[in-house]
Amino acid sequence: MAKTPAGKSAAPQKTAAPKKPAAKPKTPKAKVTPGAPALAPAAALARINTRSKFTLFNLLGQPRGYYLVEPVELERDESAGSAKSVAHSVIVVDRSGSMYSDLAATKETLLKILTLDEYAQYNLLVTLISYSSVGDVTCHFERVPIREIMKKDSKYQKDIKSIRTSCATCISQGLRMASEKVKAGELTAITIHTDGYANDPSSNSEATALIKLCDDMSGKDVFVNTLAYGNYTDFRLLSRVANAGSGSCIKAGDIGAVYSSLYNSTKTLGSSVTPPIEVPLGEYDYQVFISRGAGRANGSAGTLSIRGLKSEDDAIVYKYRKLTKAEYDKLDVPVEQTSEAVFAFAKGNLAEGNLNTAKYALGSTFDATLVGAHARALTNNQVAAMAQDIDALMLSDPGQLSAHTVLDQVPVNKKIPFLVLINLLDANRGNFVINRQALQEVYVRRGLKRIPGVRNDDGTVTEPTLKTEFVNEDTYLPISSFDVNRNTATMNMMLTRKVRLVPAAGGAPITEVAGIKLDSLSTFNNYTLVGDGELTVPFLKVKISDKSLFDKLMNEGVLELDGAPTTKYDKDQEYTLRLDQLPIVPPFEGSVELGGVFDDLAKLKVLSSLCGAHLKEEAADLTPEQVEELKKHYLSKSLFLNFPTTNPYVKLEDALSDGSVDTRTSYKIDVGSKHILNLSKLHSANKFLDRMYEVVGADGKPMDKPAFEDVLDGNVTYKHKTLSAKTKVTKVDDFMKALFDDFLGLRPNGAVVKILEGVGADKLAAIVKDRAKGKQPGRKEFVEALADARKKLDARSDALFAEKLSALVFYVGATGLLPDEVEAKAQSADVLAGKYPDLAFSKDEKEGTFFEVGDTILSVYAKTEYFSRDK
Repeated sequence: MAKTPAGKSAAPQKTAAPKKPAAKPKTPKAKVTPGAPALAPAAALARINTRSKFTLFNLLGQPRGYYLVEPVELERDESAGSAKSVAHSVIVVDRSGSMYSDLAATKETLLKILTLDEYAQYNLLVTLISYSSVGDVTCHFERVPIREIMKKDSKYQKDIKSIRTSCATCISQGLRMASEKVKAGELTAITIHTDGYANDPSSNSEATALIKLCDDMSGKDVFVNTLAYGNYTDFRLLSRVANAGSGSCIKAGDIGAVYSSLYNSTKTLGSSVTPPIEVPLGEYDYQVFISRGAGRANGSAGTLSIRGLKSEDDAIVYKYRKLTKAEYDKLDVPVEQTSEAVFAFAKGNLAEGNLNTAKYALGSTFDATLVGAHARALTNNQVAAMAQDIDALMLSDPGQLSAHTVLDQVPVNKKIPFLVLINLLDANRGNFVINRQALQEVYVRRGLKRIPGVRNDDGTVTEPTLKTEFVNEDTYLPISSFDVNRNTATMNMMLTRKVRLVPAAGGAPITEVAGIKLDSLSTFNNYTLVGDGELTVPFLKVKISDKSLFDKLMNEGVLELDGAPTTKYDKDQEYTLRLDQLPIVPPFEGSVELGGVFDDLAKLKVLSSLCGAHLKEEAADLTPEQVEELKKHYLSKSLFLNFPTTNPYVKLEDALSDGSVDTRTSYKIDVGSKHILNLSKLHSANKFLDRMYEVVGADGKPMDKPAFEDVLDGNVTYKHKTLSAKTKVTKVDDFMKALFDDFLGLRPNGAVVKILEGVGADKLAAIVKDRAKGKQPGRKEFVEALADARKKLDARSDALFAEKLSALVFYVGATGLLPDEVEAKAQSADVLAGKYPDLAFSKDEKEGTFFEVGDTILSVYAKTEYFSRDK
């Protein structure tokens, strides 16, 4: 039972009207195919006041857990519910540069709220704080009676109007200053406004500081609301802050939402409120507080601290205990899947950042309307939309459930995952073309804008004297490549177009430079289809030349014609390939197995590097004069175009301040072992050759700075280098040395041959065996074997990454979180280094968060990215 601070037991459970089924199902009852979903009777979302149980399913409809639900209505001492003698509103406003377009409306709304006549009788004090970069935080006025602010042309109204945008976003300093204004004996509401990411000095330090500040205030009569402006905010973090601060997080799509939130907070401060209530977890595993009157849903796997609750507000806590399957089956209580308790479980976990569990809980409500809209949620905007819809149902309009499609089982999204679809398209790149113009019409750019030219010392820009013109209209183009980033949730698609070089001022095309023909010039444009987990292109317009590819795409339900699924093939027909209805990653099923993955990837990388080091491409035989002339025409030796570009601003700080540039947080993911932190720790082949080996030439003398491309003729001898006392041999050296010794024939151990034969590189495997016996290959034979092996090693590495890591990297890259299927606690670099002293961390890597998954170390790094915004 819940207890008040005084230690009293919670009030006995109150009897409420049972949940009434709808008069009739939404569709006529029909014979149902076994296992197929059927419609369930629909009714308004009712509050459950008796014990119940539910199964937590994953998004594939498989059981993940079993729960008992115990509803507890909070006991509140009616006599204690009186208006505080003093109430305090602390408004914390973001004035970083990204607020440039929102700040004027925000200031106007603050003035409107703080000058409402109905507040004239309130004994309300107001403090206004604004913040920007680290160290830039200002208290504009403190503990000013609202009556003073309301006076015409008051100093305080002028203080509000005077706020101007500045640079970056350090929210924690604003909350820290606000927490210092809290005093005993009065109710305080802290409202944080922001439209960006808390990333100054770093995302990790900001998140840690904000949650700690809220935890430190848990015993005080204060609650923290957060207001997330627009589509570029870190809603997940703001939601966690509000949850930890016993408040609510509002996604403010317009200034009206800002007004409503501030208005409600101020009304609460002027009302009769109950003292803070601490609800211990007791023998349960999780609990969620729900109040429709207060518009609150707060979850915790520990003690719940509830503050700022008006005496007339409804208040219930759902307590959840995890059961075994046997305990669940034996428990004689009703099964309630589509219940407020399960929706509350979803919202509580969502607010705490447990995204997969929240989505599983939403799926377990069998609400196909909400599951269809939010099962794919990964990014901040998607999570915000999911939270808004759950809140609207639970806290604002429970009756809307009767209009939802509710099934008798989990609504499983059987559409092909985006990453799997890309693999299918990549394997069939020659069998379809895309409408380039249609792509550009819907494409959303994510990076910093660049303009042609060089920025001069005086701030002016000197533009190139040449430019390119497209040779053809190229309405339809084949895809040159799909490239999945191995460290972030990003996937690019490249298109290639033929161009000619022309004078910028006009004139005939330049067809030749210094005797070199320019008839094969091309531009290469990368389109980011997914950036940090966010889909940037809702669909592609395609023509398909292969019937079998059409059939595969049709069967996956991703092809449309005139807005409807298509079944008829026509090679000349343009189809719509829909991407926006697909889950980005497939659902995680069971545990995530990563054993041995890093070692396999590392071995493949070392051997690929060895092959590549031998195969350094030789540039065309050009004279220095030709090279210089090509450079004047913005061309490399290989005839790639290299036009100079620069930023459209002179100083980044100015662009941040005026809102033309903003920041967001992206996440980089690395995989490693308990001895080697990540693949980037491996040395290049030539560097390792010089570090650990001596190469003796045909003249019997050691070569200075040896490189593999110089020894293809095989007339050299390899020896282990005598290392100086300064050289520290690491686990990276040990790992690479075993492979090099085998490859070079110094100490054959069979490791390289096994890998090469495993990928089908039999020619190079045979050469390695011969070299172990002292037989050197011919140059031509060696080069062909190396090229063949490198291609196959890279293909196996790509396949291994796609099979074992791609979905995980995309999930973590989009959320900054591990999926719930990975049971691992976050650790700092210091903790990890203490356990595994072989690991080496760079300065930036020390800012990461690390997870042990079996013998694998997953590293997650938050990185600040800059992007251009239209003001």
